[in-house]
Order: sequence, then C-alpha cells, then structure tokens
Amino acid sequence: MPGTTEVELVEILDTFCAGFANHDAHGVSRLFAPDSDLTVVTSEQPLLRGPEEMTAFLERYAAGSTTYSWNWDRHDLTLAGTVAWLLAEGTETATSDTGAEQHSYRMTMVFERLDDGWKIRHVHGSSPH
Repeated sequence: MPGTTEVELVEILDTFCAGFANHDAHGVSRLFAPDSDLTVVTSEQPLLRGPEEMTAFLERYAAGSTTYSWNWDRHDLTLAGTVAWLLAEGTETATSDTGAEQHSYRMTMVFERLDDGWKIRHVHGSSPH
C-alpha cells in the first residue's frame, strides 16, 4: 500500500494530466508553487521559467486543437523532508484533427510541501529515443 505522500503526489500528477486532457489552464496553474522559481521543460517548447511564461503557455495550449494525455505504467518517488521527486513512465498521446500519435514518455516533477500542501516546482517531460 503506497504511503500518504505518494498517494498525494500521484494525485497531483493525475490532476495535472487531467487538466491538459481537458484544456483546463486554470486547473493546471493552481498546482504550481506561486513564486518565480518555477521551471518547466516540455518536449516541444522552449524552457518555461516562472509563472508568467507557464500561464501564457497554458493559455495557448487551452486555445489550441491538439490534446495531450498520458497513461502511466510506473511511478518512482523520492522524498527528502519538504521536497519530493516523482518520475512517471508511460505513454503520451497527442490527438489532433489529423488523428492520434502515441509514444513513450517520461515526466519528472519536483514538489515542495508548502503551508497549503504540495506544490509543483519543476516539471521535465521527454520522449526517449
């Protein structure tokens, strides 16, 4: 049985993924730490630094026609006090007007436990080749 922290962090990952699947920019944004230390590495866009760049990216995505979704086969968690790392391995699906494409995908999230719960500090998504 997974520990409480693992369950909480996997729930955040699932909420993050559901927000992308539903084009819910606000739903994804609320998962991030509120300050400028945020960094997001996507497999298609340049590095996103800070909440302003992330918000602009999410708004463009929400208005777009391509939908990204993920199915995870494995989660690995490391916890060090108020910081945690979660590595998810699985499949990404990109669905657009021209069809759906699937490929292997890895996502690493770094979290910090703040007064209002765990928040995302860093995300790195990649497609292994």
